Amino acid sequence: VVGLVPTAAAASNLEFDEEDVETYQGDRNVLDRQASERGAAPSPGSQTEAASTSALATALHPSQPAGAVRTDRAPEPVGAYPHARRVGELLYLSGIGPRQAGTDAIPGGPVRDARGRPQEYDVEAQTRAVIDNVRTILEAAGSSLDRVLDVTVFLIDMQRDFETFNRVYAEFFSDIAATRTTVEVRALPTPIAVEFKVVASSGPDS
Repeated sequence: VVGLVPTAAAASNLEFDEEDVETYQGDRNVLDRQASERGAAPSPGSQTEAASTSALATALHPSQPAGAVRTDRAPEPVGAYPHARRVGELLYLSGIGPRQAGTDAIPGGPVRDARGRPQEYDVEAQTRAVIDNVRTILEAAGSSLDRVLDVTVFLIDMQRDFETFNRVYAEFFSDIAATRTTVEVRALPTPIAVEFKVVASSGPDS
């Protein structure tokens, strides 16, 4: 049994400034950072952050790890991670949204404009694009949509979007019988309304 007793000596003369704590406020211009790393003109003030992110990615992933899956046919990840990772006979997909490979265009429109102001979007179009991206990544890894085992879905507006999303989802997954969890989140890293996190089989069918 360990007991922890605070003392004045332990605190010493350290000071803590809560005003310096960074809090997540939604979009962090990750698409602008991607453009900068690909050689396009960066947005003002983004060069230093882009360099730091690139250096971190290089440090964390100096070479392609065993089992990592990447494909040019899916939208480029917005961080230092692959599209999927194979472990044994399972495939773990990184969170994937509706962005289009090569252009970052969002079917159904983004949920925010360039100034961060909310705008109308089509969650049906976004959901179909997400499922297409999931299928693309699975096929690149030698699997397929009908081998999905588990799906976690992130929606930014459950009340507005769940019914439409659920209807589209059923078109593709009713016969697959994958387990699913759907949660609402305040925001996603890019201006999208829906994102999937998927686990699938890459081994022999059970």
